[in-house]
Amino acid sequence: MFSVVGCSSEADGSTSQNSIENKISDAKPNQWGITLKAENVTSKGMTIVCTHSGGENTAKLNTGSYYVIQKSGKSGWADVEYLPQEYQLVWTSEAWIIQKEGTTQWDVNWEWLYGELSAGKYRIGKEIYNFRDSGDFDKEMVYAEFIIK
Repeated sequence: MFSVVGCSSEADGSTSQNSIENKISDAKPNQWGITLKAENVTSKGMTIVCTHSGGENTAKLNTGSYYVIQKSGKSGWADVEYLPQEYQLVWTSEAWIIQKEGTTQWDVNWEWLYGELSAGKYRIGKEIYNFRDSGDFDKEMVYAEFIIK
C-alpha cells in the first residue's frame, strides 16, 4: 500500500497491483507557486503532478529529467543508493515547461536506477528552474513525499 504525504522544497541559487491512500498533508507551494504531488505510486515508479499557482517573481518555469529519491531515517533524509551501472550515469538536458497557473505531470520509472523500493517513507525531488534569460536563472529543489508500506 502506498500513501502520499506532502510536498516540500529547498532552494539553492491508479496502480494496477496496489492501492493508494491519498492522505495529502497541507502541501504548501514554494516561493514560485510550485507544488509537487506523488500519484499512482508503486515500488517501481509513480506519476509526479506539478501544479503552479501564484508565486512571486516567476519567469519561465521548467525542469529536466533529473530526479532524486531520498528515504527518511533516524538521521533525516538520505539519498537512496543507485543500483550498480555498467556506464556512468548521465542525465539528459531537456527543459520541460511547467505551465503557469496549470498542471503538468511526468511518469517516473526508477526501477532501472534504484530497483524496487522497500517499505518506508520517501520523497522524490525535482530541480525547478525559474529561467529569466541565458545565464540568468534560479534553481530550487522541490519534493513530493510518499510512503511505501
